[in-house]
Parts: sequence; structure tokens; C-alpha cells
Amino acid sequence: MRRALSLAALIALLISSAATRPKPADLRVVEAAAHRRSGEIGIDGKVRNTGTKPIRGLVLLFDFMAPGRQVVTTQKAPVDEEILEPGQEAVFRVALNSPPRAVEFQIGAIDANERELRVDNPGPFVIE
Repeated sequence: MRRALSLAALIALLISSAATRPKPADLRVVEAAAHRRSGEIGIDGKVRNTGTKPIRGLVLLFDFMAPGRQVVTTQKAPVDEEILEPGQEAVFRVALNSPPRAVEFQIGAIDANERELRVDNPGPFVIE
């Protein structure tokens, strides 16, 4: 009886542990750099699909932050590749409006169905 109870407790603990483990990222920011130029911020970078499924209609979300990492605005831009297969990388080059007081940015992502994707290495990155 004691063995059965101990075994049941162990199984419950293992199941609980597996349920609380964070899911792996869908997308990784491989590199990102931003430069100010005449009222715009140009951002160049590269992302990789680190998930197990293709990402259709990838859209990057750029959270611009003031000093103290307070988000002042979010702007979005699509990635050129319609489908990003697992392991595949995509280069992006965007020109976005320059928000006042923005000194850093971080990157989020959604797919064509507006499902939020888990992003590894999202930043923050400095705006030069």
C-alpha cells in the first residue's frame, strides 16, 4: 500500500513538473541593429524559426522603449518570406517612424492568424 501511494505521488510530481516547464521558443532573433536617419529608425536583422512547424505570414512587432524601458509605442512590419520553415532564417530590413524618447527596442512576433509567437533573444537592443 505504501509503495503504491509513493508511486502515485511520484507520478503526480513528474506530471506537474512537465506541465510547468516553459515551452521552447518559436522564433529566435539572431541579430538586430537600429540606426536613426531623418525621422525614421532603420532596423536590420535576422530571425530563425526554432520551432517544429512552419510559420506562415510572419509579422515582427517592434516595442520602442524610453529610458527606464517604458514602452512608448509598438510598430509592426511583415517579413518578406511567406512561409518560414523550421530551421530557416529570414533577413529583415525595415524603416519605421522614429518615436520621441525611444532609446531601445525589443522584438515580438505574430503569425498570419495573429497568434503570438514565443521569441528567444528579443532584446532590448540599443538604437544608435
